[in-house]
Amino acid sequence: MKTNRERFLELVSKEPNNTAKRNKERIIQRAMLRESRKIAFKVLERLDELGWTQKKLAEAMEVSPQYVSKMVKGKENFTLETLVKLQQVLDIPILASYRKDVEKVSAEFKGEEQTAIVQTLGSISYNSYVSLTLKETIRKPSRFLC
Repeated sequence: MKTNRERFLELVSKEPNNTAKRNKERIIQRAMLRESRKIAFKVLERLDELGWTQKKLAEAMEVSPQYVSKMVKGKENFTLETLVKLQQVLDIPILASYRKDVEKVSAEFKGEEQTAIVQTLGSISYNSYVSLTLKETIRKPSRFLC
C-alpha cells in the first residue's frame, strides 16, 4: 500500500515549472502598463488644454500618427527619447528632472524674460533642443526669441 507522500509525488510533475518567474514578470508588466496609462492620460489632458489633435502632436514630435495613437491608448512601452519629446512638445512634467529644470529657469528669471524662456523651452523643436544645453538657453535667451 502506498503512503500519502508517494501518491502526492506521483501527481507532481517531474519537470520544473516557471510559475513564480511568470508571476513576477506579469507583476512587472502590470506596473509598466499602469505607468503608461498615467502618461497617456497626462498627454490626452494636455492635448485637450491646447486644443490639439493627435495628428498635430505627431507632426510636432516628428512621429507617425499611428505611434501617437498607440501612446494615448496607454499600451506603449515608452522610450526615454519619446518621454523627452513629449515633455518638450507639450510642456508637461513626465520625468522628475524636467520639472526641476523648469523651476530652476523660473527662479533665475523674473518677469517677461521668464515667460519667454519657459514658452521657448516648450515650443522649440526636439532636434534643436538636443543640440543645446539648458545653460546655453539661460545664458543666451535672445538667441531663441523672435
